[in-house]
Amino acid sequence: MLTDEIGGLEAAREALARERLEELQALARTYRSWSVKELAHALGRQPGRLIPESGMPKIDLVVALAKALDWPVEAVVEHLVKPASDARRTIVQDSAADFARLYNESLAKRVKRDFAEAVRLAVRAGAAADTPTRQAAALSAEAAAHEAAGCFTESVRCLRHAVLIDGVAIEWRMLCDAKLANMLFMQGQPAHALGIASSVLEYLETLPLHDVAKSARAMAYWARGHALRASIPLGNCEPWTALAQNARADFVRARDIVGDLADGPNATDCHYGTMAASIDAVQLELDALCAPESAEQVIRALVAIVREEGTLEPTLGERKAWAAIALANTAKRFLEDEMQRRGILEIASATLRAHAIATSNWYFAHQHLELDAERRRKLAGNAVAPRALDAIEAKLVAGVLGQVPAARLHASAFMALYGQMEGSC
Repeated sequence: MLTDEIGGLEAAREALARERLEELQALARTYRSWSVKELAHALGRQPGRLIPESGMPKIDLVVALAKALDWPVEAVVEHLVKPASDARRTIVQDSAADFARLYNESLAKRVKRDFAEAVRLAVRAGAAADTPTRQAAALSAEAAAHEAAGCFTESVRCLRHAVLIDGVAIEWRMLCDAKLANMLFMQGQPAHALGIASSVLEYLETLPLHDVAKSARAMAYWARGHALRASIPLGNCEPWTALAQNARADFVRARDIVGDLADGPNATDCHYGTMAASIDAVQLELDALCAPESAEQVIRALVAIVREEGTLEPTLGERKAWAAIALANTAKRFLEDEMQRRGILEIASATLRAHAIATSNWYFAHQHLELDAERRRKLAGNAVAPRALDAIEAKLVAGVLGQVPAARLHASAFMALYGQMEGSC
């Protein structure tokens, strides 16, 4: 019966959770050279009741165990809840001959925004992979599908796994590293992104530039350009002109490589349309930094991009979102009129919010929340009560805090601003 099957699965999950918890507690005892009694004291438990019946500990036990191991709390949770090692096996037994079909179908499903199917096909491709390079390629495809679906942490996990596989062809290793740099930037870690992207670009100078290596260069230039751009302060930006010029040069190189790939014989394998469409908007912010006298013209151009009419395809939406970020940064740097600046920031925030809601892109959601938090603080300072958090914004806050680790540094501030649901007491 179905209920018996569900009960059996639940029992298996509980047994696996208990086993994982016992593993971590044994590791903590070894790491700290503790007795069972000392471990129990550190975890706030009785020696005979270290493992709950369900196997799934409450948050206080997870936090105490993380402290005992010197692990991040999320690492403990991940170890406890990850599926058994055979959970990713598919019922259909694919062979190595099926790899190319599954890989290409995964890419096609992602373009069609069927992300769940794209992930499933990529996992099957990984199971069918008969070489380390194919394993890395399958993980890269899975990471792309997770990113598009808004699962940033899963995307990073896949890419970290890919770059650790021994024997991967160097151009594929560089592509996975470049994608990892981009994802780390999206998660609010520009310093890490800058280091990885720079290393990729340095190493690629020694390699022949076939299509995979070209894609790696384009992604690395894109990631490094953003890491440099994001490191430029909003105030007193004049000393940072050289950095802006370097960032702009990176975006120009990325655009040229993507254009070359699009014109090549394997153009169907190039999935960088969004990058190509967005670079001009990103460059405008850097134009204003390199030539401050052009700031007013840049703001007009960015407003025009944000207000462009057209289809609802993701490429256009992301172009507008990047333009909104550039618009907000340029307005903060160069607009002196407070009312005009406030209006521009409202436009930028609304654009970012709309795209984040439509695509679950947590990088843009984070940028929107930062702008909106600034607005709310000013309203509170003017003795105007900020509007309560609605259900959509609750999703954005939860998603950002879950998928963008950098946002967790300010989690208490976010919760103070967004803690009350609309209609609550």
